[in-house]
Amino acid sequence: MNEKIKTIQIFNQNNEMILECSKGFSFLTRTVNRKQVDDVLMIRGKNIPQIASGEAADVVITTRGGDRIKYFCTVGICTSRQLRVILNIEKAKKLENQRRYYRIKTAINCRIADVTRGESVTPYNPNLYGKIYDINIGGVFIAVETDEKYRENDLISFTTILNSNRLEATAKVLRIQVTDEGEVVGYRCCFIAMSSHQEDMISSYINYLQLEERRIELEIEKMKKDS
Repeated sequence: MNEKIKTIQIFNQNNEMILECSKGFSFLTRTVNRKQVDDVLMIRGKNIPQIASGEAADVVITTRGGDRIKYFCTVGICTSRQLRVILNIEKAKKLENQRRYYRIKTAINCRIADVTRGESVTPYNPNLYGKIYDINIGGVFIAVETDEKYRENDLISFTTILNSNRLEATAKVLRIQVTDEGEVVGYRCCFIAMSSHQEDMISSYINYLQLEERRIELEIEKMKKDS
């Protein structure tokens, strides 16, 4: 089972993520009269957040296939180096893949490779750039530095860097966002023919930005308490 798991996230009852890991975990199965009654998830690491024994929590397991399963659990043992939680396997719930729909704000440069309109493909222009202002597994909002206005259903092929990983993708223009004066702000696009590897790259990037946002929030909260 372990090799099929991509990440494990643990949330407290305020729906705050208190721990995430992609390694250092294992599962133990408890049986009574040869009948499985629950699973014990054991996580080893350093500086594990302290959770009181017996406290309720939620575990969300994301598989490499993209499935997300939520388990209700009870904390068994928690030290700075080890956490054990008892999973209620009878109340497991499959979640919708939120990262496909959750848009995260960003501001990353991209290079436009070409634009396809029907049977026509624009020639490659090495000086044509754009900027991505939000992204999810389903698509992007992109602004392109050109006087030409793209149209709905145009296909924009571009290259960008996500956490040192090179992403090459093609996205179809769904909507054109303009100002009251008619000036184009950018294009809401959906990805075309994405591979699981490309989706993993985007998902990892979204996860990284979410963790950074949370880290900054915690630092601000700490500064407010110390002031």
